[in-house]
Amino acid sequence: YKAHEILAGLGFNETDTHRKLSTFSGGWRMRVMLAKILLQAPDILLLDEPTNHLDLPSIQWLEDYLKAFDGAVIIVSHDRWFLDKVINRTVESRKGKLIVYAGNYSFYLEEKSLREEIQRGEFKNQQSKIKQEERLIERFRAKASKAKMAQSRIKMLDKMDRVDDVDDDNPSVNFAFRFSKQSGRHVVTLEDIVKKYPAIDILNGGEAVIEKGDKIALIGANGRGKSTLLRIIAGADKDFTGTATVGHNVSTTFFAQHQLESLHLNNEILAELQAFAPKHTDTELRTILGSFLFTGDDVFKKIKVLSGGEKSRVALAKALTADANFLILDEPTNHLDIQSVNILIQALLQYEGTIIVVSHDRYFLDNVANKIWFIEDQVIKIYPGTYAEYDEWNAKRKYEPKAVPAPQPKKEEKKPEPVKPPQSDDKSQQLKKLNQDLGKMEQQIAELEKTVKQLETQLADDKIYTDNNRLKETNTVYQQKQNELNTIKQNWENLAEQILEMEA
Repeated sequence: YKAHEILAGLGFNETDTHRKLSTFSGGWRMRVMLAKILLQAPDILLLDEPTNHLDLPSIQWLEDYLKAFDGAVIIVSHDRWFLDKVINRTVESRKGKLIVYAGNYSFYLEEKSLREEIQRGEFKNQQSKIKQEERLIERFRAKASKAKMAQSRIKMLDKMDRVDDVDDDNPSVNFAFRFSKQSGRHVVTLEDIVKKYPAIDILNGGEAVIEKGDKIALIGANGRGKSTLLRIIAGADKDFTGTATVGHNVSTTFFAQHQLESLHLNNEILAELQAFAPKHTDTELRTILGSFLFTGDDVFKKIKVLSGGEKSRVALAKALTADANFLILDEPTNHLDIQSVNILIQALLQYEGTIIVVSHDRYFLDNVANKIWFIEDQVIKIYPGTYAEYDEWNAKRKYEPKAVPAPQPKKEEKKPEPVKPPQSDDKSQQLKKLNQDLGKMEQQIAELEKTVKQLETQLADDKIYTDNNRLKETNTVYQQKQNELNTIKQNWENLAEQILEMEA
């Protein structure tokens, strides 16, 4: 019974359970292997890209299964929506270290951003401090009365633990999409489409219109006809009744996994794109290839030595350089990591033409599509909205996104007023008083630096990131103390300059 339940959840019907494994495609065999592992009910599940060969209903079933699973689960995945649904801890591998975040993927992004904000502030403050100290050292070095102070500050700089600047992990890309002509209003019109296979009827009277500027996500379970409908729209499948009329001035590019066969195996990667898109400069082509993980000398590799996943990325990059105002994309994210998916999203958001895409990556669909198509009862049905809105409607559940507080305008920081020396006829008395004030300031600086150092130590401890309230409170106090320190240092520097001028 358990085996049938798991197989059904992963998309197998009763007839499938009696078929020989050799009769299934590679993707379906991967589902069988996943079912076999789940059936063993181990203490620890190790899953490497478990959603790659699943359709949306199977992914949603797997989410529910893993949430109810009693054991531990370690997952590597590029499916952000799936990760948010399933995991409660995120581990980032970075520069040879594992960094733990006590939450799902969205929590990880927020916490990482907060940590980077803190690190960026520490770096900026430290660089400012270093520059201040170096200026004072240069001023005091030549004066015998201040030489000891200068040497003390040189030693302090030498012993200082330097804070690294934050690396940019999220490069943006500016694809130069070019198509020489604009399409008419109606890109493709489908009328009374009937498409049947011996074992299943896909469409029986399917009708829909793709309009200029549409960004359409075509979704549904495997076997419902998504890829078949894409091929009909692309003109690659003529075996149907009804009409699929392409509109005025429509130029199309079609990306699917079988497009790998069109790659010229003896070409280098860059040469393949140069031949296909001569209007693009080499810099533009290398930028696009870099977005799909081909950097430096990688672009000179022969296509014949690439893996299947690498060839898929080349074919996708090639499709995005086409002189086309209508993109048809079948599972474009299959061989991309999270960063590359984000870059593809950026690219498609810049694209001013029309798109229809099949994908099981819900985060990708939600960020790209403004219309949802799904095949139900052998007809094409349309939901006007994003994937998240469709998902809410389809599940018949209410969902109210948490209100995001409006950003508060930053308070303008007042520049510290220069410290004026007290009025006195006796210059030596004035200098004595100013030097006493300078000494008090140095004592305050030392105490504040000690406090700031203690707060930095707390913020450097991974344990604090498991308590969001404590993290925010500590960071607020840290920023306040750092601002106090910067203010009193500026006052100290102003006073030190006045002393130097009076002594001169």
